[in-house]
Amino acid sequence: MKQDILVVGAGIWGCTVARILAERGHKVHVIEKRAAIGGNCRCETDPETGIEVHVYGSHIFHTSNVRVWEFLNRFTTFNGYTHKVLARHAGRTYFLPLGLALVNQYYGIDLKPSEVASFIAEKAGAADEPPRNFEEQAIRFVGPDLYAAFIREYTRKQWNCDPKDLPAEIIRRLPVRASYDINYFNDLYQGIPSDGYNVLFARMLDHENIRVSLNEEFVLPAETDRPIYSSAPIDALFGYTFGALTWRSLRFETERLALADYQGTSVVNYVDADVAWTRIHEFKHYHPEDRTALAAPATVISKEFPADWEPGAEPYYPVETPETRAKLAQYREEAAKYPNLVVGGRLGAFKYYDMDKAVAAAFAAVGEE
Repeated sequence: MKQDILVVGAGIWGCTVARILAERGHKVHVIEKRAAIGGNCRCETDPETGIEVHVYGSHIFHTSNVRVWEFLNRFTTFNGYTHKVLARHAGRTYFLPLGLALVNQYYGIDLKPSEVASFIAEKAGAADEPPRNFEEQAIRFVGPDLYAAFIREYTRKQWNCDPKDLPAEIIRRLPVRASYDINYFNDLYQGIPSDGYNVLFARMLDHENIRVSLNEEFVLPAETDRPIYSSAPIDALFGYTFGALTWRSLRFETERLALADYQGTSVVNYVDADVAWTRIHEFKHYHPEDRTALAAPATVISKEFPADWEPGAEPYYPVETPETRAKLAQYREEAAKYPNLVVGGRLGAFKYYDMDKAVAAAFAAVGEE
């Protein structure tokens, strides 16, 4: 008897894999250890305000991949939200990303677009040797002043270490925009699902060939000929045989406030060392089309605090070190011993994915490149 294909994890990677396989005529069984689908994109509706709260931090969909965009638009419409981020530094508020508006405000000057590149290059100075660490790399991109003001302490909080101890390759590019464009993303498409992320994932899994089991842990059998697509943490999948991979975690303090508007935008970064949190999210701003909710005298905010990861905590950001790379190689060797096992997704691949990249990775996993 032909077995169902097993998909472990109902996040965006798992839901994409399941839907594609189901549409090919395969029977698919999705198992999810949590009580709900959606992975870290999962949202909850605040019972008093009706505001959609991003439980695991803000998720803004953005992409320039037309195939990914068209695929997801089969299951939802996006509301046209464009992401803008502010930064609080030394008692003042600046627009991110680093660009003409921020540079002129920070230095109290009036550069023209054509003058930005040479100004930053002069601030950064010349360097004869390759950058040895994150700090040296960042300074070469933006100069010492902007690095110290907007990057150094934020990075220290996020990773709980001195930026000098982080590898240079973490920051491959950090352009300073020579324009007043404050749209945080440069992608062709962006937005929030009009009906919310929960509805998006529910529709993706709503297929006659898909069945879903929640609150179910997966244990990889010693031998199996069943096709398995797993987005479980790859170290947990193999019982931490070679030790746990290292992650950074987050915790959130969420508050309901009797205010129409707390901060005037969806996300504000707090880049200074004397503030414990890195960001404050205000979720009502993700649905500007809902004018009634925007005007209502209530809002929900969430303060985001980086945290060390330990088994049982939520893993968010992979920490790449020579030690973790060596362990990851060992786990991948183990996975390769299972000819019918495909490991992917953020946790399975031990890789930070934007949502569109996770969908594209799912396409690749099922041969839809």
